[in-house]
Amino acid sequence: MIILKFNNDKKDKKKINVKVIATTTVAITLIGIVGISIGKYSGNNPINLGLIQEGVASIESSFNKGFMFLKGNFSEILNYKKNANKLEDLEKENESLKQEIVELNNKISESQSIQNLKKALNFIPEDYKANMISASVVSKNDGNWYTSFVIGAGSDAGVKKDSLVMNGSGLVGIVYEVSKNYSKAISILDTKSSVSFKLLKNSDYKGVITQDTDISGKEKYKENGYLQGYMFDSSYDVLPGDTLVTSGLGLYPEGILIGKVDKVIDDKNKSLKYVVIKPYADFKNIDDVIVIEPRENNDIG
Repeated sequence: MIILKFNNDKKDKKKINVKVIATTTVAITLIGIVGISIGKYSGNNPINLGLIQEGVASIESSFNKGFMFLKGNFSEILNYKKNANKLEDLEKENESLKQEIVELNNKISESQSIQNLKKALNFIPEDYKANMISASVVSKNDGNWYTSFVIGAGSDAGVKKDSLVMNGSGLVGIVYEVSKNYSKAISILDTKSSVSFKLLKNSDYKGVITQDTDISGKEKYKENGYLQGYMFDSSYDVLPGDTLVTSGLGLYPEGILIGKVDKVIDDKNKSLKYVVIKPYADFKNIDDVIVIEPRENNDIG
């Protein structure tokens, strides 16, 4: 037995086409009838002619409004699609520009880091440059200031305990523990740190930096990231604005920038002259450093 199957979609499309043709035919017929009516019944009667013309105009107006409505919506659909495509293109371009900005910022950061490390070379004695090691800070203590931190270089890279840590601004701190790939260091802001210094204007005027002083208001100075210390002789002529560098005593080689004297405090009772120092290194932002051997190791070598 042969079973015939009809496609329902085709039947529906045929029905729609028939309806469209029928509707169009009726519309044309109506327009024709209206036209004939105008010619037949209007005669010379302006009233009838006017009424018929008004009716035709009303029908025509309705057709025009419908057509304009469809035309306007169709235009809006086209414009929406175009705008959506433009928006998508703009979003892609925006993402591309963002990526370019990130890459440029990275290059600028790398360039600044290189420049800072080059500046640090100006403070390093020639005898120490052969064994210097560049490294990045990978972590730090809690809080605003870098009082202790970890650098991404260890014994495999040649870092030794008591090695000096510095950057392009000056002295940063000292290494106190070394592992294979990492090293722990304390900055000169730490209470366990002690650095012998001299005045740049007169190398005979020496003293020591230590956060463990009896200066009045010392906690406030610590909170603001300032160093404290005292002169070995209270008669030394030290003034605000004087530059301090390492003296060459102890582990630190001579001539590395430390900071600038911010305040001088005379303690007559103890015959001491205290100094408050603003460090040159920015202890809120330490990224890349140079590590050099301690002075005694270098002297032995």
